[in-house]
Amino acid sequence: METDCIAPARPRSRADGLLDWVQMGTGAALALFACMHMIFLSSVLFGAGALNGLSAVMDALHIETLGGIGIAVVFCIHATVAARKIPFKAAQAVTAWRHARLLHHPETWAWVAQVVTAFILAVFITIHIWTGLTDLPVQALKSAVRVQLGGWFWAFLLVLPALALHLVIGAWRAGVKWGLITRENRADITRKGLYLLGGFLCLSLLTLLRFRLLPLE
Repeated sequence: METDCIAPARPRSRADGLLDWVQMGTGAALALFACMHMIFLSSVLFGAGALNGLSAVMDALHIETLGGIGIAVVFCIHATVAARKIPFKAAQAVTAWRHARLLHHPETWAWVAQVVTAFILAVFITIHIWTGLTDLPVQALKSAVRVQLGGWFWAFLLVLPALALHLVIGAWRAGVKWGLITRENRADITRKGLYLLGGFLCLSLLTLLRFRLLPLE
């Protein structure tokens, strides 16, 4: 049996613990923002005027600009801290995949899924933040044009499930690591997590479909 490992084992330091807290904190902040951002965008389900009205208020208070910059900084910190646990080298990736198949454990596959979705999100979110900050304020027509004519519709169909999966797995793994999820409550929390995943996806896809069908006149 293969005995190679992804990285040499080393004693954990206080810095490792601190970085784990930073990763968890920034991840929680990004998850909260993603949910709030989706709720904000879903106001378009009540009409373009609803989204434009909310956006106008937020723009007048400079929430969109300052919030966008703040989230960009938090995203960079989270990506940098989380990257220390990702196998970037081909040999490391192959070993990680081999071990996942060997162990065949749900939590191991959850880690693999989180790494794969992390790469997808890193590319998309970087582009999304840049295009968003350079074209404020958010307006229904602008978003509809991107979705219908800019090719974003198909990108969102890939990214939205990846985002939902990444958030749920991240919350699950953090809960297990810090003792919030135990054998006694695991089944109940798993069920609630699946409900959350389904609800997020339904709201996201309905919002995306609304932008897809919104008149461009």
